Amino acid sequence: MQRISGFIISALLLFSVWCNAQDTIRYPINAMKGIRIGADLSKPLLPLMFNGERMGLEFTADVHVKGNFFAVAEAGWLRANLDKEDYHYLESGFYGKLGVDNNLLKSRRPNSNDIVYAGARYGISIFSHQADRITIPGYFWSEATNQIIPKNTLSAQWLELLLGVKAEVLKNLYVGLTFRFKFRIVSPKDDYSTPYLIPGYGYGNEGYSLGLNYYISYNIHF
Repeated sequence: MQRISGFIISALLLFSVWCNAQDTIRYPINAMKGIRIGADLSKPLLPLMFNGERMGLEFTADVHVKGNFFAVAEAGWLRANLDKEDYHYLESGFYGKLGVDNNLLKSRRPNSNDIVYAGARYGISIFSHQADRITIPGYFWSEATNQIIPKNTLSAQWLELLLGVKAEVLKNLYVGLTFRFKFRIVSPKDDYSTPYLIPGYGYGNEGYSLGLNYYISYNIHF
């Protein structure tokens, strides 16, 4: 329910920014000189959101290319440590994404660098997972046994479609959010178990995933 509420609130914020932007005077998009580098504010909160079972970091960079288009690169790290009564599962890995954003604003304020955008990403993740102390209950007179899933390195690939906003709150300082729809194109292959998570994507047993990111970034001038 909290996840759905976050999506709804973010959609309303996007719509509000869009409406306010369309009421401004028409100006051409500014070609920002430099690169905008930022971080996802939600990732450091993962230990609080999931009782210490997850932790991660994500960074992003974008640069204005031409017209309404921005080239974007994203990279991150995720670790999951599930210590349950009947199993212990450990997973860790990195991911990267490349893509493009297209600014949708038709009207702009003078010297404004705010954007509301639609974008696409190609993502790839390389990670490892393993499990031990997996308790297999006994039946009738047999005793319970413990099994393990040996450490295995996996990879996955996916595509993302997204909507987002970046607003300049102070000179060169931006805050923003994105709403993402992800669908997997290459699944991780493991003979023992489906991975619990795919870093950067979502749950390992889902063919598609929804994502929400909150960013703070700073434009570094060349």
